[in-house]
Amino acid sequence: MILLAKLSWHPGLISLGKSIDDRSFGDLSSGPRLPGELLRKVIGFTVRLAGANAIELEDPFSLPYINEEYPEVDPGLFTDRKNLSLVNSSWRAIVQEISAEYLVIYSGDQLKALVKKFEAAKQVASRQAKRAHSTSHRQKWIGERTLRIDFKILGFYSIEHIVRLLQCVPNLQTYVNKNGPPGPPEEFTPVEVINALMIHNSHSLRRVEWSGAGEAPRYQEIVKLCNRLPHLTTLRLVAVHSYPINKAMPPPLLVLPKLKTLSLGLIPETDKNRPQYAITWDVFLHFLCLSPLVQIPSLERFDCDIFPHRTMRFFQLHGHKLRTLRTTPWSTENVHSETLSLCPNLHTLVITQGIEGMSFPQFHPSLAKICIFPYVDVTVGVPQKVFDSAVMGPLDGLLKSLETMVAPHLVELRIQNIGAYVNLFEYSTWLRFWWIRWNIRGVHFCDKSGKSYKDIHDPNEWLLNSVRC
Repeated sequence: MILLAKLSWHPGLISLGKSIDDRSFGDLSSGPRLPGELLRKVIGFTVRLAGANAIELEDPFSLPYINEEYPEVDPGLFTDRKNLSLVNSSWRAIVQEISAEYLVIYSGDQLKALVKKFEAAKQVASRQAKRAHSTSHRQKWIGERTLRIDFKILGFYSIEHIVRLLQCVPNLQTYVNKNGPPGPPEEFTPVEVINALMIHNSHSLRRVEWSGAGEAPRYQEIVKLCNRLPHLTTLRLVAVHSYPINKAMPPPLLVLPKLKTLSLGLIPETDKNRPQYAITWDVFLHFLCLSPLVQIPSLERFDCDIFPHRTMRFFQLHGHKLRTLRTTPWSTENVHSETLSLCPNLHTLVITQGIEGMSFPQFHPSLAKICIFPYVDVTVGVPQKVFDSAVMGPLDGLLKSLETMVAPHLVELRIQNIGAYVNLFEYSTWLRFWWIRWNIRGVHFCDKSGKSYKDIHDPNEWLLNSVRC
């Protein structure tokens, strides 16, 4: 905001309906000229919600720009948008265009307001297109700029409003559904929404995810939608509302020719008797093994928070395709060693570590990077003895198990110092010990940002050393 306050612009240069890309703000007599495209970038840095173009899930070896699991919007973002919109009509137009790229919808009222706004803009654009002699330089209206929508509605909303909004976003790339409460799904994704995505967004959708279980889709709807998305690259599920249980009829075949990333989350358990609801991913993965040559031929990344130890056939058929595997020790029956052996081309292994141990093969020919996350991703204060036994002990055991595996191409071992691991720096002696052991093998032992654990110093030890001196 301080930077923006120092910029010079001419408020009357550009009208709301004209392109700003080739214009300049300011004039020679009032100071330096600011090209419109540069101004757009400066404003975008202030008001843009990152992640609109994120087709792939977050890379654990890159600096995070958005938490894919629980993305939160800084309240100050909306204040900045409001303040910049008050400058003049040109700034307001830029703010509206950038804000439309990524929508996060929390309520039925917000949804209704967006529908009215986008439909009005669509009507204006339609009238302007009819009057224009050429569409080669036509500006996009706000609905055409929308690339991602996250639905996070807890209360009532109108299904019709979602359908109408989807009609106004022809270039939508990412659809995220986190509607409803976090428990086991009582409702499923409305059929009208599935149909709207197929009709209006099938040519552009590249990422589809249900990051909450409140409106988990039925298996039939997953097949119905995803089989009609020719460019689908990423699919993420936290639960499946129901599976077909008629054994006399084969289940519909899920065919995802361009899918590169499949992410399966932690399924909420239920106390109700629901034979069509599965609390593991074995059924879903079994259905992906019915015709392995055509179903997921392009799969490269597989995340699974509940390891499918009853469906090892999935790895037998698809393991050789995987370049990235994310898994958890707690949900397995000591089958990780076999699993990794079935993934001979694996490049990256991501482990969400709890208190359970994990086995590894004696040798892996291609593994290059390993990243360890804590199972508890929020910072919680506990007594030192509890922390040592519940966190540091299992982590130390995991590193000892990893050390037994010969991996000639391993170059990086990263421990994400977040959540339960946020205070790892306090164990500088322990970190130094493991840094030496991994450094001997030529492995970069580092934290979440890639900084080596070589020179980590415990502030308490530093204070004691200063007293001793």
